[in-house]
Amino acid sequence: MLRVSLIILTVLFAVWLPHPPQATGAGTDQEPAGGAPATAGGVLDIDPGRYGSIQHVRTPLPRRTIALTFDDGPDATRSGQVLDILDARDIKATFFYVGVYARMHPERVVATARRGHNVACHSWSHPTHLRSWSQSAQQSEVRRCFGALEAALAGEPPEVRARLEPMFRFPGLNEGPWLAGWLNSRGILVMSAEGGTDDWRGISSAEIHRRTLNVMEASDGGMLILHETRPNMIAALPGLLDELVARGFGFVQVTAGSEGRERALASEDAVLLSR
Repeated sequence: MLRVSLIILTVLFAVWLPHPPQATGAGTDQEPAGGAPATAGGVLDIDPGRYGSIQHVRTPLPRRTIALTFDDGPDATRSGQVLDILDARDIKATFFYVGVYARMHPERVVATARRGHNVACHSWSHPTHLRSWSQSAQQSEVRRCFGALEAALAGEPPEVRARLEPMFRFPGLNEGPWLAGWLNSRGILVMSAEGGTDDWRGISSAEIHRRTLNVMEASDGGMLILHETRPNMIAALPGLLDELVARGFGFVQVTAGSEGRERALASEDAVLLSR
């Protein structure tokens, strides 16, 4: 009788215990944290919420796995360089675009999405003190940014339009609790990071390389912030990616997935509007 009871308890625990995030897409063979690094170009669905251990819970990536994210574009002259570097290594990233630049350079948004990268919102005008603005002004920064991205992709097929993720990153990571809650209630994920390159400080390519390696080793991977507008970052990027791979890191593209996108589209007073 005791043995039967133990068997029943074991089965129940197997059903009830939460499961780690599952990777999807071609070429993925990730394991939960503690396993092998993800393969380049893999995809990892994440649920609605706020991610990045700089401010929130750790992004649920396998250990020694990095999700590359690029802020502040699209840059008319440098976006293509970044895409070429990533494509040469079969790495897919997420680009957090500023709405005013997306309106100025919609062709760059399209090129990014067509090449299999995700695009997301980094506000309309990149105000680093957005949290101090009125609630209506904060909402406008979000809606105008998503509107510019949707307009840029409007003429593309559904699979390219779906590259627009329901994700937002606060300029300067200067997050405000009211807007973060408002975004989450509309199915928009708030994305911080596990580390940054410090490329925005104007440091040299060699220093970007050194600092980024140190940050990723210390955090054992995670979401990484880079800026496509910084020439020294672009100069450092090929060698940096190759060194990370040599050290046993892999790369994965984070996404809210089709369910997350549908959730955002179906939310009341939705921010994401175009299918």
